[in-house]
Amino acid sequence: MSSFKIQSRNLSGLKFKILGIFLTISSFAYSQNLSLEEAVQTALKNNLGIKSAEYQIDYYKEMKKAGTDIGKLSAVWMHGQYNSLYQDNNLTLQQNIPFPSAMVNQVKLGQEQVTGAKQNLIVQQNNLVYDVKSIYHEMLYQEALKVLLFTQDSLYNDFANASALRYKTGESNLLEKTTAETQKMEIQNQQQRNLADIEISGARLQALLKSGELVTASDKLKKRPLPPELDSLQIKNNPSLKLIQQDVAISRQFKRVERSKIMPDLMVGAFTQSLTGFQKTNNTDVFYGRNKQFTGFELGLAIPLWIKPNLARAKAASFQEDATRKNAQNYETVLDGNYAQAILELKKNAASLNYYETSALKNAELILTQSRKAFHAGEIGYIEYLQSLKISLGIKGNYLQAINLYNQSVLKLEFLLGKI
Repeated sequence: MSSFKIQSRNLSGLKFKILGIFLTISSFAYSQNLSLEEAVQTALKNNLGIKSAEYQIDYYKEMKKAGTDIGKLSAVWMHGQYNSLYQDNNLTLQQNIPFPSAMVNQVKLGQEQVTGAKQNLIVQQNNLVYDVKSIYHEMLYQEALKVLLFTQDSLYNDFANASALRYKTGESNLLEKTTAETQKMEIQNQQQRNLADIEISGARLQALLKSGELVTASDKLKKRPLPPELDSLQIKNNPSLKLIQQDVAISRQFKRVERSKIMPDLMVGAFTQSLTGFQKTNNTDVFYGRNKQFTGFELGLAIPLWIKPNLARAKAASFQEDATRKNAQNYETVLDGNYAQAILELKKNAASLNYYETSALKNAELILTQSRKAFHAGEIGYIEYLQSLKISLGIKGNYLQAINLYNQSVLKLEFLLGKI
C-alpha cells in the first residue's frame, strides 16, 4: 500500500512537470519575445491612450483657429413702401466684431490649450513607460525565480530520492521520507504559481502594448543603473506637475477672456437702397426710380445693458484660477514628499541588495555545498540538511527579490523625474 502511494505521488509529480513544460512551450510558440526598449517603443506606438492624447493635440490646434471667429454676417433684404407709396428695395449688411482685446485673448487661450494638450501627451507617455518598465522588470524577476525554483526542485528531488533509499534500507524513518516528499511537492506548487505569475505579467504587457500575442522578456534580471543628476531640483521636471502648472496658465488666460467679454462689440455695416420719388437736386426736383441706388455705411457699438452676468463669469473664472493654483501648489508639496520617500526606499533597498552581494550569497553557496556533502556522507541528519537547504535557497530567493525591489525603486525615481 505504501509503495503504491509513493508511485502515485511520483507519477503526479511527473505529470506536473510534463504539463509545465507543455505550457511553457505553448506560450513561447505564440509569444512575442521583446527587450525592454522594444517593449517601450511598441507601447508608445500602439497604445490607444497615447493615440487619444495625440488626437487631443490636433483638436486644440484646430480650436485655436476658432479664436478669430467674428460671427456671421447679417444680410437683410427689405422691399415695400418704407419711404413712400412707391415700392422700394433695401439691402443692409451688418457685422458684429468682438472687441480686439477679446479676440487676442481668445487666440492666446487657444495657444495655452495646445501647450496643455502637448504636456498631457508627455504625462501619458511617462505613465505608460513606467507601467511597461515596472511590469517588464517584474517579469524578469519571475523568470529568474523560475530558474531558482528549478534548481530547488532538483535539490529536493535528490533529497527525496535519498530519503526513500535510506528508508528502504532501514537507515531512516517514515517521517524523514514523508518530509522530503512533502517539501518536493511544495516546490512543485511554487513552480506552478510562478508559471502563472509569468503568464499574468505577459498578459498585462500584452494589453499595454496592444499586441495580438503574449509578450515575453528577452532581457535578464540585473541591477538597474541610477538615473543621472539625481537631486531634488530635478523634481520640477515632473510631467504631471508641469501639466497642472499649465492648467493654471490656461485658467489665467480663460479669466482674461471672460473679462474682455465685458467690452462692447464693434458694429460695422453698409446698405444700398432705392428711394423712389422726387428728390431735390441742385434746387431742382428730380424723379428717381428704383434703378437708382443710394448707399451708405454704419458704425456702432453693441453694449451689454445687463452687465451682471458678464461680471459673474469673470469672477467665477478668477476663482477657478485660484483653485488650479492651489491645486498645483498642493501637488508640488505631495510630489516633494513622494520624491523624498522614493529616495529613502532606494537607500533601504540598495543596502539590502549590498548585503546579499557582499556576503549573504557567498555564505548561501557555501552552506548548500557543504550540507549536501555532509548529508550524503551521513555526517548530518535530514533535519539539519533540510534546514540548510531552506536557509541557502531562501537567501538566493531573497536576493532575487532584493534586485527586483531595488529596480522598482529606481523606476519610481525615473517616473517622478520624468525620465522616459
